[in-house]
Amino acid sequence: MSVDIKFEPNGNQGVIAEGTYLWDAAKRLGVRLPAECEGRGECDTCAVIVKQGATLLSSLTQAERERLSPERLAAGERLACQAKIEHGGELVLIPVPATERKETAEEALKDFRKEFSEMPLQRKLATLVELEAVAAFETLGTIANLPFTLGEKVMDVMAGFGRTLGKRDRESRRPVEHRSQVVTEDKPGGEAKG
Repeated sequence: MSVDIKFEPNGNQGVIAEGTYLWDAAKRLGVRLPAECEGRGECDTCAVIVKQGATLLSSLTQAERERLSPERLAAGERLACQAKIEHGGELVLIPVPATERKETAEEALKDFRKEFSEMPLQRKLATLVELEAVAAFETLGTIANLPFTLGEKVMDVMAGFGRTLGKRDRESRRPVEHRSQVVTEDKPGGEAKG
């Protein structure tokens, strides 16, 4: 079955198959819903208000319960990346305005650029120096932690090797009847070796 879906106020509409997530349906109909987490249910930027057809959708997910307040859920909001169309019918959706959800990185960057362009020259220079200091500090922090990161990787490899040796040792001590059967490529017909 299919679902007639309409996005207000822009009027984009079309027919979408059951089993489609609202986020994918929006993309197919040319509606751009922001998704800071790229559709993993880790933010609320893709929230939509279900104006009509809420019963056509899957039940609330844990991500929706965590990201949307009880007031927002009561108002009919769903995360487009989490809500799946499960039944045929008509759906009318409204993307949640940016003022009522968390700001995406793209929106924050746009706001920063606007704010920066309106600053006096002295403030622009101070901001640039501050950003350079932050970048330098983060770079030095990464460099300082590099030996520890490499050490962790080496220790992980060694631990994995040790676990493998321990597993082999435990396996060799088990009764023959309880050992894992290993298929060898040397023997014709792939006979099991115990």
